[in-house]
Amino acid sequence: MEKLKNQRGKLPYIVFVILSSFSVSLVFNNNLWFDEAYTLSLIQHIYSKIIEILKTDMHPPLYFLSLKCFCEIFGYSIPITKVFSVLGYIATLSLGLTVIKKHFGKDTSIVYMFTVGAIPMSLYFSVQQRSYQWCIFFVTLCFVEALLFLENCRVRHCVIFVIAALLAAYNHLYALLAVGIIFIFVNICILLKNRNLIKAIIISDIAMIAGYSPWIIPLLYQTEAAAGSFWLTGVEPLSVIVFTSGIVISALMLAKKENRRLPVIFAIICVLSVQAVGLLVTVFIRPFYIARYSVVISGIFALLIVFGTKDIKEKSKKFICILLCALNIACVVGTGTFEYDSSISDFFARFDKISSSTDTFLYCDSSFGILSYYYHENTHICTYYEPWFSAFDNVEYIDKNELADEIRSDYTVWFVKNELTITPEYLENNFELKAVGSFKCDFNTFEVYLIQNNGYS
Repeated sequence: MEKLKNQRGKLPYIVFVILSSFSVSLVFNNNLWFDEAYTLSLIQHIYSKIIEILKTDMHPPLYFLSLKCFCEIFGYSIPITKVFSVLGYIATLSLGLTVIKKHFGKDTSIVYMFTVGAIPMSLYFSVQQRSYQWCIFFVTLCFVEALLFLENCRVRHCVIFVIAALLAAYNHLYALLAVGIIFIFVNICILLKNRNLIKAIIISDIAMIAGYSPWIIPLLYQTEAAAGSFWLTGVEPLSVIVFTSGIVISALMLAKKENRRLPVIFAIICVLSVQAVGLLVTVFIRPFYIARYSVVISGIFALLIVFGTKDIKEKSKKFICILLCALNIACVVGTGTFEYDSSISDFFARFDKISSSTDTFLYCDSSFGILSYYYHENTHICTYYEPWFSAFDNVEYIDKNELADEIRSDYTVWFVKNELTITPEYLENNFELKAVGSFKCDFNTFEVYLIQNNGYS
């Protein structure tokens, strides 16, 4: 009996190692898409320049500065930058082995880790060279410590809660929104139910505002700029589907009387509020939200599932664990197939035989980000411009009316575009475009043309 108990005690650690290895297995490739190319180009700059560029974009600086520091130590390769995100995923899982296991029990920690891995796109974001995975970790830690602070009233939980909130806020705008909602909930709870903690929460509020104050002015500037030029043009259908699913799951949780308690209600408010605010801003002010941004609260969603199923029958728990195991396996297989897609490497193997380092690449959409990274020594010309393009130090902006001076008959020029982009008339009318191939990168397919008969007029 003692031996069986010891084996069961090791189960959370076994689950942690297996799920962590799933993410680690996805880093051994050189595939990337535009946003990742932006990240990799940005971190080539010095620290002060990174902050300067980010002030013209919609990103706080912590992830990019941390990634640069990491790469300064371990190198600037694509797999290394993926490893940095994997560490964020492992940190998120490790919450199950530490604070969640300690305060909510071994079974809760196991279900939490399985749920984190089973959330659609969870493994995908675990190897993205973007801030999302570290946002998930900090927002989840912030939520857990805020919950423990409300329940246990210990100062150390309050301190960790504030620190985690600041780190989350400096990683992504929707992480800032998430921790803002957590702060509002904690303040309201203390005012209504535990006024002995008012001093502590006031100090926490001041610390949060003071800690984020260096970035408030850049944030206001970013918001003003985004109001006029953000790339989104309407409500994304997937974001509505995800929000509706969240409402349905929350209703099912609250249908059970025993679930109408602080942890479940707190989790539901956080999960739904982030999405609701994003959708309301999109509908009534400016399109500014897609489902991908809600990933920052996926750790809280995992805890919602854990708290909401805690009191169900043992048979049902076993069924849920089996289902979550199956979903984890499906996720790693699906994400692995996606990450190790050979389309781009196959294309390069063919393209390298007909191109050279003196060739010029021409773009009219964001496809410039990908090939300007892979073919860094070449000349790259883009026919439109945004201030944050300065992250790409090898991309030139040329007005389409000035292409005649840049594209001459003795040049080898490749035109690259997303398959969804309509070829501009100024190219179709004045050049012959010969298709030479295409490649798939992330969710997009890109087409490559050789510009011939250069008779631009």
